[in-house]
Amino acid sequence: MTSSEEVDMHDFRRVFFRSDEVPKFANILALDLDLFVKIIRDEVGLSRFMKIFGISDDINTILLCPIMMRFDEIMTHERGYDLASQVLNVCNVHHKKLFCHITYRHLLVLSSDENGCIVLKKVITIADDFWKDEFLDLIAQHAHSLSMHDLGISLIQHVLELDFTKKTTQDDARLHELMAEFDEALSASDIADDQLHKLASKLMLDSDLFVEFVTTRRGSLMIQIILGKSEEIDKVLLAAVKQCFIDVTTDFYGYRIMIRTINAFKKRGNLKVYDQILRLIGVHALYLTKDLDVGNSTVQRAINLHHQDCTTFIACGLQCHYIELSFLKHGSKIVEMLIDDRISMVPLVLIMIEIVKCDEDTLVRLANDEYGNNILKKTLELAKEHRDDFFGDLVDKLNPLLDSLRGSLGENIVAIIDSETETVKDRIVSQGNN
Repeated sequence: MTSSEEVDMHDFRRVFFRSDEVPKFANILALDLDLFVKIIRDEVGLSRFMKIFGISDDINTILLCPIMMRFDEIMTHERGYDLASQVLNVCNVHHKKLFCHITYRHLLVLSSDENGCIVLKKVITIADDFWKDEFLDLIAQHAHSLSMHDLGISLIQHVLELDFTKKTTQDDARLHELMAEFDEALSASDIADDQLHKLASKLMLDSDLFVEFVTTRRGSLMIQIILGKSEEIDKVLLAAVKQCFIDVTTDFYGYRIMIRTINAFKKRGNLKVYDQILRLIGVHALYLTKDLDVGNSTVQRAINLHHQDCTTFIACGLQCHYIELSFLKHGSKIVEMLIDDRISMVPLVLIMIEIVKCDEDTLVRLANDEYGNNILKKTLELAKEHRDDFFGDLVDKLNPLLDSLRGSLGENIVAIIDSETETVKDRIVSQGNN
């Protein structure tokens, strides 16, 4: 069926015009995926395939299966666009939606390939409003990584030019007008940095407007592709991020603007901005930790960097609140990550000090709490391993409470203290015998 094979055109026409032969032929193609891909990638093969595809919904159903199974391989080939166009032109609504769904699932792969990106733009353009909204949402979620390469930026620009995307902000007149100014600047064939710099400066002068802008899908996409265009623009946007740090880092899209800002400066070799952002996370650690949606995740990601200064900043930012956070599911997660991060002993020392100073009632509640119990147990184990002096203080603090903890969730705490007591007794007996 390809140009490299001796195929009798008469036989092909016979199959094509006999309705009973076409389904059999379609099934044969669908069963051999390697052959199917070979045919699609061949000019003559694709031409003949497209004469069959579209004959009926049943034939389309059969032939869509191998397309879906080898989607990336087919759509990133130079002939993928022609096939995608055929699917979108001749298929029924159900099959078109299915094709949109498969394209949506492969968005990141397609966006990083020149041929795939062309297919992706085509599908987004013809998709219904439901799928346009889904694509817009997914692109906004991954805009920070898409904006790191030219194809990704071109995809973001394509989405921003769609009427559907522009309609998403029309309910807010002030915001919509400002975005229209950005649209005009970004759509110019020769984008002027000074014009974008003026618009970025306009955003910075109004903190509320900046937050509203970057926390919308459309606004965040615009900022993603503006960042990195010039150092002057980046400095203005960095100042705005710092000024509205809490609002930015506790928002799904705003957080990605912060990451993109860091990356823009790192690309120029400026690592100071990275340290400044980490310091700000530490300064606002308590507020961010209590924000369950994005802020808490921001702190977790910062701790996972295993950056000594960053861990210390966060540890100090949470000082005097470790026990309070240990009663909370998300708060205890942060506390556990901090004391587990051996790159700094500061978090362990700070929580041990809090426990030693804690009143007895709170300590009993902590030992019997679902989350607090784990923190107390881990603190005791780490203190015994790394800080004997503090471990002794913790044992002295907990000893009077052991009877009230027996038979409760705090039984594991009792076991640790009893084991240590027995160890000390054995050591004393051993020394006495010597």
